[in-house]
Amino acid sequence: MKLLVADIGGTNARFAYQEKNNGDLTNFAYLKCTDFDNIYDAIQFYQQTNNLDIKNMSIAVASTTKKDDIKFTNNHWQFKQSEVFKHFSLNKLIFVNDFVAQCLSLDSFYKDITENKILNDKLLNKYDLKTIRGGTPIREAPLLVTGPGTGLGVCTLLNINNYPIAIEGEGGHSSFAPNSYLEIELLKFLRKKYNHVSNERIVSGSGIEEIYEFIGFKNNHSLEGLKAPDIGNEALKGEPNALETIKLFFSIFGTIISSVILINGAQSGVVIAGGITPKLQSILSESDFELNLLNKGRRYNYIKTVPIWLTENNNNGLIGASKAIGNPHYISKIIKNK
Repeated sequence: MKLLVADIGGTNARFAYQEKNNGDLTNFAYLKCTDFDNIYDAIQFYQQTNNLDIKNMSIAVASTTKKDDIKFTNNHWQFKQSEVFKHFSLNKLIFVNDFVAQCLSLDSFYKDITENKILNDKLLNKYDLKTIRGGTPIREAPLLVTGPGTGLGVCTLLNINNYPIAIEGEGGHSSFAPNSYLEIELLKFLRKKYNHVSNERIVSGSGIEEIYEFIGFKNNHSLEGLKAPDIGNEALKGEPNALETIKLFFSIFGTIISSVILINGAQSGVVIAGGITPKLQSILSESDFELNLLNKGRRYNYIKTVPIWLTENNNNGLIGASKAIGNPHYISKIIKNK
């Protein structure tokens, strides 16, 4: 196999290596995208540092992969899939969306989901999933995998012909729908800066900074331009403006999740991924996350039984990428020697 797997987002580029088919992943490395001018330099650094013989690659990226050109919303790298294939003289290469990889990493969990609470709790322990909100999964209904990091990923997992397939989209760029008078004020504030206010403009790392600026404006405070990690840290300490920011952030995230559940019928459950929620999860229960989640009028009962779990495994993208190259649903995406 001699497979390099990668998970490249707006901030981090994670790498691992699989020597043989279905073998364990080894040689894990986490690099910062800003430390490299392009993807070629990052891969070469990883390969040389670990002295690896690489014949194939499976790479998850925070971008759509339907065209040869890969461009990131939150990362300066851009390249062509075909050029990466030629540059490294590969046998096979596949690019998938990063949340497609997140979904595929959960394929065994998804197949084993049960409506029996005792069995399900054992399953959650096996896959290191934490319950955010209890519920009763409906087997074989779609599974939603979503979460904020540098951007906002949204993907849905299904089983077709006994193989998992992740429905790729750009759900993070769907339009923000305010669910309170405060959120309406936030929309008005952001509309002065952007013609289109997407969910990702708000529920993401940069979104935290946007909300913080709005909270300062609303409270007539001159807030210094803190970055998202600092705002999160201040919120955990109880600083009022930062805490209000993160509460609003999670409240809006609740609306987004329930909207996607309704659109995609994701009644087997929701897995929250991404780098932000694990760090700030203690504030989630203080927010209006659940209030907004359940505020779906005549479809309240449709939403209320859907369980929500949190994954804190930073390697899920790598695990999913390793599974993508052997999944028959993704054969058409593979670039290979003729």
